[in-house]
Amino acid sequence: MKLVTLTGPIGQFDPLAAACVLDREFHPEHALSILDRAGRLRPFVWSDPYAPLLRRAEDLLDALHLSPAYAPFEGKPNLEAVTAYLDSLAQSLSDLDARRDRQQALMDGDRTIAGELENLRSLSTELSQLWNLEYVRFRYGWLPRETYDSFRASLEEAPDLFFVPTDLGPRRAYGIYFTTRNGLEKADALFNSLHFTAVRLDHTVHGTPGQAIDEFTSLAAKAEDALQSIEDERAALAVKEEPKLQSVCSSLRYHSGLRDLRRYAACSKESFYLTGWMPEDAVPELEQRLAQFPDCSFVADAPQDLPVGVKPPTKLKNSFLGRVFRPFLEMYGLPDYHELDPSSFMALTYCLFFGIMFGDLGQGLGLALIGLVLTKWKKMWLGGIITLCGLSGALFGCVYGSVFGFEDILPGFKIMEESTLLPGSSNVLLLLLLSVALGVAMLLLAMVLNIINGVRQHDFEKILFGPNGAAGILFYGGIITAAVSTLVLKVDLFVPAYVIPVLVFPLLCILLREPLSLLAAGDPGWKKVKLSEVLGTGFFELFETLLSYLTNTLSFMRVGAYAITHVGLMMVVRMLAGSGSDPIVIILGNLFVMGFEGLLVGIQVLRLEFYELFGRFYADGGVPFQPKTIHYDAHSGN
Repeated sequence: MKLVTLTGPIGQFDPLAAACVLDREFHPEHALSILDRAGRLRPFVWSDPYAPLLRRAEDLLDALHLSPAYAPFEGKPNLEAVTAYLDSLAQSLSDLDARRDRQQALMDGDRTIAGELENLRSLSTELSQLWNLEYVRFRYGWLPRETYDSFRASLEEAPDLFFVPTDLGPRRAYGIYFTTRNGLEKADALFNSLHFTAVRLDHTVHGTPGQAIDEFTSLAAKAEDALQSIEDERAALAVKEEPKLQSVCSSLRYHSGLRDLRRYAACSKESFYLTGWMPEDAVPELEQRLAQFPDCSFVADAPQDLPVGVKPPTKLKNSFLGRVFRPFLEMYGLPDYHELDPSSFMALTYCLFFGIMFGDLGQGLGLALIGLVLTKWKKMWLGGIITLCGLSGALFGCVYGSVFGFEDILPGFKIMEESTLLPGSSNVLLLLLLSVALGVAMLLLAMVLNIINGVRQHDFEKILFGPNGAAGILFYGGIITAAVSTLVLKVDLFVPAYVIPVLVFPLLCILLREPLSLLAAGDPGWKKVKLSEVLGTGFFELFETLLSYLTNTLSFMRVGAYAITHVGLMMVVRMLAGSGSDPIVIILGNLFVMGFEGLLVGIQVLRLEFYELFGRFYADGGVPFQPKTIHYDAHSGN
């Protein structure tokens, strides 16, 4: 990365930014925070007149059910003309919406009236006769069918009440009850006690219920046709206006993004200053483009030449495996500019651990197939990881000789059989010991990567004196070597000639790493470090370091333990399938193991990566490289 500073007359800011910065490999930084050491610069005065119009245009796109997309445009938009165009289009849509709302209200009202009358269809009386009754009052509604059947006789015997059922359904009994004007209150009280629900009828309805239903059904159909006609007009308007509206949106989005660059810039009375990061190989192209601005110039500085605190962004150049596993890496954090990119390391180790823990040829290929489906059809980033893990599981299934849990099909390393390398023991013990050995190798490799990061960062603590530096490698490797030599080779290395230089000396370096690192870096601050404070806090930190060596090493036993668990689960499946190997039980059992154990193994491997390995060499904290790019297919708020 190079920190590029562009400068020139204030009047040339927009054309230069359009030619050299926007949609280029340029990650802008706030110029004042980097350049204004003497306080002579001020922020670039900026406002964005395009943003409000862009939001309006995007709202109109949504109203027309159109998605943002690039459309060609020319020059700077005329804001008055754009405003007039958006006003006109908004008014057209408003008129359509008003007409649609009116027709919707008419249709809903007509359907409501028709629905209210539906249970009166059997009544042959003119409704207008009911509205004009002088001495009789009536109510229309329904009561539960069970209640009607229970009190039917009582209703028929009431002297001042007459109930006419119009529709008897299995759950409701619709009808009209008539009573005198003076007896209405008493009748209402009675029917309320019977859980009667009144239905209000529109007094403008005339004719028989059947005739009225047909009339209002016809009116509702006409309103529905009118609604469809309005929707067709709206669709035609969208087709007609889409090219121009997309072009207006694209123009506004571009010039809004161009204007947004001003908030990163600083200026003096006559000149502007725009600062940002560029990949080193993109600088020559910038120089060529800058040739068309003879009054402008640029300076490109390397990160090591900049003041402390100026942090370059990280632009990853992943391999195929690294790109697949990048989402997992981003969960932990991007690497710092001066750190190694651990994505390829993570991809290889993740697949290795997963394959050992989930070794089965048939199930591994099944997982790989599921991953391919998720990748190709569902476009899920997790699908690529599942595919690679499945292939790794299939590869180690060949090592174990396991196919859908059956171990008599292929030759291989049978976990439950007696070990040939450890007479008198099963391969279970051998697998656990190999898992620990794998953990030792992985932890040593992580320490080597930490030293490399220390060299890149000129950090002597990481290189020499830290628990994951040279001192840590010497102690950890030394104690593992001594333990293996004593237990396996029967050669006791725990003697002073070995313990003092290989074990004690590294621990002293780790204990005193703060002053030793300052001394190695030539920093006179090592003289100000108080030995009592170093020893006081260092003792507890050293104890934690020793404990982490032990726990991290033993944590890798889970690699072998899950491989054993996998075999055990498949033994249970075969036992449930019986001697006849019931195919349904075998299929369901394999599907369960693939889903259940695949999820558990995936989580456990991620834990090994994040806690046991990344914690020893990877500090993350990187800032993503984000050039100022216009995304025409996204809303301005995204």
